[in-house]
Amino acid sequence: MSLLEQLNPQQREAVEYCDGPLLVIAGAGSGKTRVITYKIAYLIRELNIAPRRIFAATFTNKAAGEMKRRVTSLLGLPYDTPMNIATFHSLSARILRREAKKIGISNNFVICDEKDQFALIKACLKELNISEKFMPPAHVQQLINQIKMRMLNPDEILDKRTHPKRGRIFLQLYHYYHRRLRDNDALDFEDLITEFVRLLREDENTRIYYQQLFSHVLVDEFQDTNYSQYELIKLLVSGHNRVTVVGDEDQSIYSWRGAELDNLLHFADDFPDVKIVKLEQNYRSTANILQAASTLIANNTQRLGKWLWTDKHPGEPLYLIQAADEVDEAKRVVKQIVRLHFQDRIPLKDIALFFRQSSLSRLFEDQLRQEGLPYRVVGAIRFYDRAEIKDLISYLRVVANPHNTLSLQRIINRPTRGIGEKTLNKLMQWATEHHTSLYEAMVSALDNQLLPERTINKISDFLALLHRWQRLAEHKKPDKVLEQIIEDTGYIEWLGDKTKLEVISKIENIDELIFAVEEFLQEHPQATLDEYLEAVSLSTYVDEMRDEDVVSLMTIHCAKGLEFRVVFLVGLDEPIFPSHRTLEETGDIEEERRLFYVGLTRSKELIFLSRANIRRIFGRKTLVLPSRFLKELPQELIVSYMDRIFA
Repeated sequence: MSLLEQLNPQQREAVEYCDGPLLVIAGAGSGKTRVITYKIAYLIRELNIAPRRIFAATFTNKAAGEMKRRVTSLLGLPYDTPMNIATFHSLSARILRREAKKIGISNNFVICDEKDQFALIKACLKELNISEKFMPPAHVQQLINQIKMRMLNPDEILDKRTHPKRGRIFLQLYHYYHRRLRDNDALDFEDLITEFVRLLREDENTRIYYQQLFSHVLVDEFQDTNYSQYELIKLLVSGHNRVTVVGDEDQSIYSWRGAELDNLLHFADDFPDVKIVKLEQNYRSTANILQAASTLIANNTQRLGKWLWTDKHPGEPLYLIQAADEVDEAKRVVKQIVRLHFQDRIPLKDIALFFRQSSLSRLFEDQLRQEGLPYRVVGAIRFYDRAEIKDLISYLRVVANPHNTLSLQRIINRPTRGIGEKTLNKLMQWATEHHTSLYEAMVSALDNQLLPERTINKISDFLALLHRWQRLAEHKKPDKVLEQIIEDTGYIEWLGDKTKLEVISKIENIDELIFAVEEFLQEHPQATLDEYLEAVSLSTYVDEMRDEDVVSLMTIHCAKGLEFRVVFLVGLDEPIFPSHRTLEETGDIEEERRLFYVGLTRSKELIFLSRANIRRIFGRKTLVLPSRFLKELPQELIVSYMDRIFA
């Protein structure tokens, strides 16, 4: 069967157009990922474009892996066929390792993830004697990332007239943080893209090479791109303009992390000869769900315009749960989940509960536990953020690059090996004064006997172990290196009593890590330790989700890109959704409405909307009003959930 025979007319039009810029406005559930997947296959099979000459950008590693699986399956190619289907960060990291000398770093540079970045900022504040109360680390982190993703000079984002002292101190901190990154041969997440963009801007030969290499560029979830990502796209396609971007303005919900909706709304300004294709047929949801979602989002003005439709049956109405207070709300919602699971035989993995703010999850978790229903909170403590996992990943990172000071600081005395805090502080002071890494400080301490003999012996023993693991990594796969580290350090024994539940849980997590490495190697048989660590650094909560029969609880921001048979939208009261704080800070009611729209369009079959008459707001019980968004839905489609129970 021809590739094109499996597509509807609009999808086929988007796949066949390959001569210039293409904007695909794709509604929720309309097959946008299918369009990109089939277009990659079409370019390879019908136009004889080499797979490596196509760059397809996704926003998660999981989405990239799934897209590659689909493409290779369509073409009958082995999964390990070289293809550039990746996130912006992954592609940039891969290319920067190849071009590292041009930006003044080594090709095995460290990728500083969000947790490591936060720890480094705290360390910089301490070293500069800046109070965390005066300059909160979380705010500093957000500001640094905004500066980088918008490619600004740091002083461009500061209001020196209002806060001259704070502005001066932040500038000092920003430059010090940047220097500490370079001292440790590290790049943070935003550096990966901005450094690649700068390289393309400043080095004409490099720019021409990658423009010629990537003869076609395709971008999924284009509405979520930020300034630096869009600059990268424009630089890569300049000269041939063979770029396909697929997005939905109605699902743009990440402005708080730098996404620029204007990239989509004004794409035609940058590419005047753009062809526009709209995908409006939905393959996910029932007609009633689509009518509700389309009616709601029509109240927004920042739109290119579309109306979702389906040839499916109307389906059930939207069910409204009205509770006395938040405790009653949680009880009613969970009782309904019990009925859906045990009476309607709906698997728990097909049921999701969405909320606007994460603090709402506790009461629902309590009720789920009381009913004995398993659940997971998506986006809570990530697997790779658990202490024992961070420890072992840090060991691997130090093996891959001993100049990774943040990781080395973490594991230098875990398990305890007699290199205490005083010794570490002395070594760090030496490293800071000499603008070098902790590893170099340890080597210097050894060579020059800078510390007491007993401490020197401890450092020598540790470095001997490290060098042993490095030699092992030269000819063994990452899973074997990890197992050797666990054995040599006695890490599991160090955790404590193996009969205690806490220790059992940690050991199970370590077993899961070993399995995760093995699983990665099955998909990437030739992968090196650096490549595995890069994948871990760039993973998201979506990448870590497994197919378990549990109820999923998450904020609506986390729900983007997912789908479930049944969705509960809870906490639909005016101070919560729309978020009162967000409206005060930004005044953007349209993004709040888009959030509600995203929540609705995750559901295939059933929607439950829940609210409470009384809520505890700032510690006080308060009478609250229903969310204004409830009034914007077609009222004829909303009925009491009691009607369903007793139908």
